[in-house]
Amino acid sequence: MTGRTACSIPCNLCGSESVEEISLRDREGRYLRTVICTECGLIWSDPRPSDERIEHFYAKRYRKEYKGITRPKKKHIYRHAKNALKRYVFFRDVLKEGDRLLDIGAGNGVFVYCLRGLGVEASGIEPDEGHSRYAREELHVPVETGFSRDIDRYGTFDIITLNHVLEHMIDPFAELRHIRALLKSGGFLVVDVPNAEDLKQDPKNRYHKAHLYTFNPGSLSALGEQAGFRVFRRETERHNGNISMLFRKSVDPPAVPGDLSGNCARILGVIGAYTRLRHFASAIPYKKLLENAASAIEEQAAVRRFNRHRDIIDAVLLSCRSKGRGGAVPRRRPGNLGDG
Repeated sequence: MTGRTACSIPCNLCGSESVEEISLRDREGRYLRTVICTECGLIWSDPRPSDERIEHFYAKRYRKEYKGITRPKKKHIYRHAKNALKRYVFFRDVLKEGDRLLDIGAGNGVFVYCLRGLGVEASGIEPDEGHSRYAREELHVPVETGFSRDIDRYGTFDIITLNHVLEHMIDPFAELRHIRALLKSGGFLVVDVPNAEDLKQDPKNRYHKAHLYTFNPGSLSALGEQAGFRVFRRETERHNGNISMLFRKSVDPPAVPGDLSGNCARILGVIGAYTRLRHFASAIPYKKLLENAASAIEEQAAVRRFNRHRDIIDAVLLSCRSKGRGGAVPRRRPGNLGDG
């Protein structure tokens, strides 16, 4: 950490330009300057490429660079289907029959497929051309190619989900305000993001060039409230520290963020104390290694007998129903993003 410094991008949450440098390298060891707002604790990359270059990166290169593939493998489909059901469990109690759900940053469409299999009228939008095409052509689900700004013409929704998407957005506050306008009265927004206070990973992996922002529960809550939402529920994932937050569209004027004056010091204290030495002296990395190995074996065994990706997802859904977690609502037919 190198102390107070200048920034080229004001804080997206409080507008302050008072920042502290906390890192100059990304997880690959390449130059990436990361700063934290000393007023509220929001973290972001500064400086960064133009908006046009960032959008081109997400449309053409991100998925390939991040995963090294343009088409998901069977093990990825199985993994994503299981994760989709975990995501669903977090907010299923607020869903009503006939609700329209939009998944922004829908990736390969597995989440949309799973929810439609559970009877939810789900659609998605995804900037990566290859993944959105896969969702339409292989899974036959309504995932359009585009950014969130492209969805205005499809009407309003009862629930919108952002799974590890908000940290990639150029202007998170503006995006949340836009999403609020797309939600019906009393509608819900589900946001999942990495946690600035995560103590489950090697500290050198904290910052990634594709993660333009990093939140902790305090800054994420405040950003949602300032955009016109109220926190309905929040959880911190036990295994990886990720934040899941369920917001509800508020009828009241957007809230002024509460006192976040201690948030920066809190985050700096957490990340400053959790060094690489402390990480590798703990059981965390070795336990994670064993868990990943066990998961890899499970995935290979689970997908071995399937040829079609849809059959893998259907098997996960069937297992979900047999355990009483998904119900037996028939799958709705695929359609266009604006159907319903």
